[in-house]
Amino acid sequence: MENYLNQIKNIVSELQTNKIYILGKGPTSGKIKTSILGDGIVININDSERIFPGHFCLVHSLWAHESIKANGSKAKCYFSSRITSPSTNWYQLPYEPETFETSEKTLSIIENDQLSITDFLFISATKLALAIQETLSIKMEVYFIGFDFYSNVPNVITDFSDHQPEYTDMVLKTQESIFKTLKKYFSGSKEISFIHVGNRTFSDISVETFNKVDINLTKPNSLKQNNELYKVLLENTSKGIPIIVAELTNNHIGDENRLRAMVRLAKGAGANVIKVQKRDVDTFYTETELNSPYDSPFGNTLRDYRKGVELNDRLFDVLIEECASNEIFWFLSILDVNSFEYVKKYDLPLLKLPSTISKHKNFLLNVGNNFKGDLVISTGFTDVEYEKFVLQNFTQNRRLFLLQCTSSYPAPPESCQVSVIRHYNNLKVKEYPNIIPGYSSHDIGSMASMMALSAGALMIEKHVKLGDLDWIHFDGVALDLSTNQFRNFVHDMKIAQSICGKQEKEIHVVEHHKYEPNEKSN
Repeated sequence: MENYLNQIKNIVSELQTNKIYILGKGPTSGKIKTSILGDGIVININDSERIFPGHFCLVHSLWAHESIKANGSKAKCYFSSRITSPSTNWYQLPYEPETFETSEKTLSIIENDQLSITDFLFISATKLALAIQETLSIKMEVYFIGFDFYSNVPNVITDFSDHQPEYTDMVLKTQESIFKTLKKYFSGSKEISFIHVGNRTFSDISVETFNKVDINLTKPNSLKQNNELYKVLLENTSKGIPIIVAELTNNHIGDENRLRAMVRLAKGAGANVIKVQKRDVDTFYTETELNSPYDSPFGNTLRDYRKGVELNDRLFDVLIEECASNEIFWFLSILDVNSFEYVKKYDLPLLKLPSTISKHKNFLLNVGNNFKGDLVISTGFTDVEYEKFVLQNFTQNRRLFLLQCTSSYPAPPESCQVSVIRHYNNLKVKEYPNIIPGYSSHDIGSMASMMALSAGALMIEKHVKLGDLDWIHFDGVALDLSTNQFRNFVHDMKIAQSICGKQEKEIHVVEHHKYEPNEKSN
């Protein structure tokens, strides 16, 4: 024991850092800027040195030994339960099998002073991080990178274990549960900050945020960045690239961590835009409506529910910060005058007037006359008369995203009427060049949205959620960010866009079998 403890001290005592990077092999490890790892202490798990060779490497399985040997053993120091290649920088540690029967067993391993090799090496890595912290006597930031706990996409480096997918999935599910136990255990720790890098619901920061170590998240710069992101989206629409909007509605339920996770997951799934809602609860509803029964964790009335799920000043700051760090544009629907006045301070280039307030003509005109930016207007539960009203009042000196919508939750296939989008395109060509057609999807699945793209939609809006909460409005039509539902939806949109291609007819390289004319045929 004394030998390996001395080796730990010899290596880390020369390093001026408070960061430890524990590097796994999950898909996200291939997305990080490995140059950032140079400012900290790196702990490799199995053969993750193939991504970035670290100061320490924890090894258990024979396949990992073989992979490391084939790679040239590039880490500075190795700890293993078995020594297959004796060397001065390899140290054998006792093997402590994890029964996984209770969380207490995992925590007892952590609380034991003896460093050991466990079946799930991030437990051993956590213990090693604690030993490093004790040596340096400062609080350490411990980043877990490449611990995604899913296997439905290829890892960044080859998996040399040859395990069957069913076995791998079972092991990863168990690992995820134990990892969450450790994360909860170290919450508020004075020794280490336990930080998961990724796009999972329990992640603390996204890969994008991790890669921007010098990001400036002050509000003025973040708002300026938001405007720049919008310009990029507009440039893309001019090239026929659609905007995919993740509509959060109130599914963040007023919770900061949940809001951050939803932004990260939506971005990771491929969304271009985050959209939220703002309404002044006390003035938007009547007293009778506010006092009506509504069962939610916030109370038993509609007032309790609505006030519980609304974004406040603090949550808007969180939204701005998280969207800035993930480089994703955000905007919102406004439903009343007080909300319109409230959001002016954010200097947004785009606002939405949703279908639900289509009868509030005076308010709509107020926004149209006093807001100088672009507008999104959806047309659910309206007919051609509302269309005339919108075209007459909201198409001058601004871009208007005009979204076909059916105000049914869910909307049955026969009511989606995506052909209206072709009509909007005709309006754009003939008389209203500032129109950008789109589709606000309340239907189930992706078929209608794919067809909307083929009809010329350049904005697709889809409700998202984080798990099932049946007391939240529109929960049934929202796609779950905690599974692959929304990611698959975005993938389908990309396929549809690829199939649609450009409007200008051209010859493709895959085409062949064209007979050339000859004298006889002429």
